Amino acid sequence: MLRALLSLFCTALFLFGAAEEKNIQILAASVERNGSVVEASGDVVVYYDDKILQAEKARYDTNTSILELFGKVEMMEGFELASFSEYVKLDLKNDKNRFSDIFMADLHSSLWMRGESARKRMDRVKLSKAFVSSCDVICPDWHLEFSSLDFNTTTKWLNIWNPVLYMKETPLLYFPYLGFSTDRERRSGLLRPYFGISSRDGFFYTQPIYYAPDPQWDLEIDPQIRVARGKGVFATLRFVDTPHSRGKITTGYFLDTESFVEEYNLRNRSHYGMQANYESPQVFVNPADGNHDGLYVDITYLKDPDYKNLQAYTTSELVNSSQVQSRINYYFNTPSYFTGIYAKYFIDTSLQSNKNTVQSIPVIQLHRYQNKLLGWDFLHYSADYRVSSFFTAAGKHMQLQEINAPLIIYTNFFDGYLNLSVSENLYYSYIGYQNLPASAPGNYYTFFRNYHKIDIYTDLARRFDDRFHTLQMRLTYNRPSFSNEKGYIDPSISVLRSPNENMVMSAINYLYDSNGKEFFYYRLSQPVLYEKSDHKYGDIEHEFRIKFLENYELYSDLFYSYYLGALSGATSHIKYSKPGYDIMLTHFYKFTQNERTSDFYTISGTYRSESGNDWSAKVSYDNLDQKIRRWETGVHFFRHCWDLNLGIKDEKRPILTSAGAQSIDNLVLYFQINLVPLGGFEQRFEQEF
Repeated sequence: MLRALLSLFCTALFLFGAAEEKNIQILAASVERNGSVVEASGDVVVYYDDKILQAEKARYDTNTSILELFGKVEMMEGFELASFSEYVKLDLKNDKNRFSDIFMADLHSSLWMRGESARKRMDRVKLSKAFVSSCDVICPDWHLEFSSLDFNTTTKWLNIWNPVLYMKETPLLYFPYLGFSTDRERRSGLLRPYFGISSRDGFFYTQPIYYAPDPQWDLEIDPQIRVARGKGVFATLRFVDTPHSRGKITTGYFLDTESFVEEYNLRNRSHYGMQANYESPQVFVNPADGNHDGLYVDITYLKDPDYKNLQAYTTSELVNSSQVQSRINYYFNTPSYFTGIYAKYFIDTSLQSNKNTVQSIPVIQLHRYQNKLLGWDFLHYSADYRVSSFFTAAGKHMQLQEINAPLIIYTNFFDGYLNLSVSENLYYSYIGYQNLPASAPGNYYTFFRNYHKIDIYTDLARRFDDRFHTLQMRLTYNRPSFSNEKGYIDPSISVLRSPNENMVMSAINYLYDSNGKEFFYYRLSQPVLYEKSDHKYGDIEHEFRIKFLENYELYSDLFYSYYLGALSGATSHIKYSKPGYDIMLTHFYKFTQNERTSDFYTISGTYRSESGNDWSAKVSYDNLDQKIRRWETGVHFFRHCWDLNLGIKDEKRPILTSAGAQSIDNLVLYFQINLVPLGGFEQRFEQEF
C-alpha cells in the first residue's frame, strides 16, 4: 500500500543534495560577499542543477560548499515535485543535509508529506513525525502518520516506525513497524498477510513468506491457520528458464480437526495436492525461420476440491466442479504442415476410485493445410492423421487411428456474386483393444465413410442513403455416400460419422448507420432433414439484435421445434444503457426430450450517481425450482483521493462429504478500500449454511 509513498520519498531525495558539486547561481534583491561567504536577501532565487530554490534569505560558503536557506523556503524540480520548509541546510561537499518543518508534494500523484524534521548523512535519510495524504491539505479524508522513517539510499531499504492509518480523525490500522525495499528488485521477506472471518472456518490467517535468492526463480511459502477448522501450509515455486518461457509448481497440505470433520461429515480429514504450470511459445524452433512451436503444461493432482479452495482468496478462484483435467500440449507449425502431441488426464473427486476413468495419453496429430492439387486453382485438398491412445488404471487399453481427407472444388458465377464449393469428405478410423473383459463382443473396430457436400453462398453489400446493408446467404447440402463399419466400438470413444442427409439454409443481415455502427442484426437458419428422422424439418433458429432509441438493445436467439410445436430453446435479453445507467434482464430456456431442463432469469443493473458512486445488484431466479439461485449487491464510492467497494453476495462452494460431492451456500460480505495513489487492501467475511 505504501509503494506510491516510497516513490514520492525517493524522488524527493534531490532535496538532500548530491555528492557531486555543481555551479550555483544566486539572484536576490540584495547580494553581498564577505570573503568566501555570499549572503543574499529579498526574493532570493537559487538555481542549482535543474532545480529552483526560493527563500527570504540565503547564505553560501564557497569554501565548505554549504548552502543555507531561511524563511519560506520553496524548492521545485520540473513540474511534478515541490517542497516547502522554514530552514534548509545543504552540505553539497559532504552530502550532509538538514531540514525543519518540511512539506513535500508530488504534483503528478497529488500525494503530499509533512514532517517536523529531515536529515541526510551519506546514504542514510531520516524523517521524524511525518504526516502523509493525497486529500485536502487542511482537512484530509485519510492520512498516514508515523513517528519516524529511516531510508538507506544504497540498499533501497525503508524502515517505518509506528505507522497509523486514519480516516478523518479515526485510526483504522496500526503497525509497530514496517520494513521493505523501495525498488523493483525482488527481495526475500514477508509479503502482505491475508486474514478474515468465516462462520464455518472461524478466524483465518495466512502469512506469505517470500524467498528470492536468484533472478530466475523464487519461492513463496504460505502457512495458514483456520481457528475453527485446522492448519496447513502451501508453497509455490516460480521460475523462468528462458527469456520467453515461465512456469510454477504449487503443492500443499491442510489438516482438519476431528471435530470439524464430524460436524460437516467430510470424507477427507487431510487435503493435499500438486499443480504444475509451464508455457513456452518457443521451444526448439526460431520464429525467424517462418516456423513456430510451443509447449503448454497444466497438471493438477488433488485429493479433493478443498485443496484448491483453501488457497483461494477470491470467489473466482474457487473450484466449482468435481472434475479436474490436466493437459500437456506441444505443437510444431509451418506454413504448410501442423504437428501436435497432446495428453489429457482426468480426476473425478466425487468417485471413490478413478481406476475406470478413461485417460487420453498421448494423442498425435499430423495435419496438412488446405492447398492446391496439381497446381489447379479450383481444386484443393487437405489431410489430417490422428493417433489417440486411451487407457484406464484398471488395465483397459484402446488405440484409435483416424484419417480425414477432404477434396474440394471451388468456382464462382456472375462475376463472383455467386460462389460454389463441392467436396468429397473421406474418413477412416481403426480401433484396437487390449485387456477387454471376456464378455466384450470383439477386440477391434474399423469404420470408413464418405459424404458429399455442396455449398452455395453469396456475400452482398449495398448503401441506402446514409445506411449500409450487408447480406450473406448460404445453402449447404450434405449427403452420405458410402459407409462401412465392422467390430465393436467402446462407448467411451467416438468417431467422425457422416452427417445424415440434410440441407441447411441460412441468411445473415447487418444494417449500419451513417457512423458505421451496427443497429440491426438478423440471422435465420433452417435445417431440412431427409433421412433417419421422425420429422422433415429441424429446429428453425431466429437470432436478432436491434439497438434503438440510442440506449436500448434487444437480443434473442430462438429455436422453434416443428416436432414439439413449441420453442425448444431460447436466450434473450433486453438492455438499457447510458452514461450513469446499465440495466439488463436475461432469460435462458432449454427444452429437451419432452422436458424443460433449464429456465432461469437474471436481472442486473448498475447506477452511477452524480457524485460518481457506482451502485450494482444482480439476482438469478430458477423458474424450475422457483427459487433464487444467486444474488449480490454492492456499492463503489469514488473520491479523488480514495475509493471504497462494499458488497454482499450469495454463492455456492463445493465440498466432498462421505455421501459424495455436495455444495453449500456461502454468504460473503466483502469490502475493499483503495487510498489513491498508495493502493489498498480487501477483506471478506463469510457465513456458510
